[in-house]
Amino acid sequence: MSEAITIVIAEDHTLVREGTREILAREPDLEVVGEAARGDDAVRVTLELRPQVLLMDMRMPGLTGIEVTREVMEQAPTVKVLILSAHEDEDYVREALAAGACGYLLKTSPGKELVEAVRTVASGATVLSPSLTRKLAQFRVEPSRASDRLSVREFAVLRLIAQGRANKEIAVELGISLRTVEGHLHNIFEKLRVGSRTEAVVHAVNHGLLSIETPGGQ
Repeated sequence: MSEAITIVIAEDHTLVREGTREILAREPDLEVVGEAARGDDAVRVTLELRPQVLLMDMRMPGLTGIEVTREVMEQAPTVKVLILSAHEDEDYVREALAAGACGYLLKTSPGKELVEAVRTVASGATVLSPSLTRKLAQFRVEPSRASDRLSVREFAVLRLIAQGRANKEIAVELGISLRTVEGHLHNIFEKLRVGSRTEAVVHAVNHGLLSIETPGGQ
């Protein structure tokens, strides 16, 4: 049996922290090795214990989740930071990813989703809450970065990926064959240097290629 994934939970609300610990403790391959109720303590505990995953709240006393993520990435870059937040607006998501977080999960997510997200980031992949990807319905282009890398059709495919569309649905939407969709996906992964749909969406958000819709947005 492989060793358990080690986790530090950083959350200032005791009830949420204890509930999160209980969810993770049910899984034999996950082990909570430390906890912190302040941002500065989260940095200290993480540097002392060097867990595989730091499960980080966005708003903490002492240091914010963003500040903690930056500190950890600078001093312990092998630790995978997974943000667990109540905030789903674009600025929070983009700032977290830019700071070095491997994923962003909403606190409204079910326990099973949390468990899988921890396993995903521990494996070296990235994860974004499904409810966030469904809101990625707008995209904008930064000419200096993106227009010379992805074609117009590839942007269209990327936008539909962010909406959670399956390959067959993308083919119907764009009036192209399934094989052509797969070819576009391959090109997107190659150009963005990612290995999955989720990583492509995270990269796009982080680099301003996709914009999260806010309530009441067009």
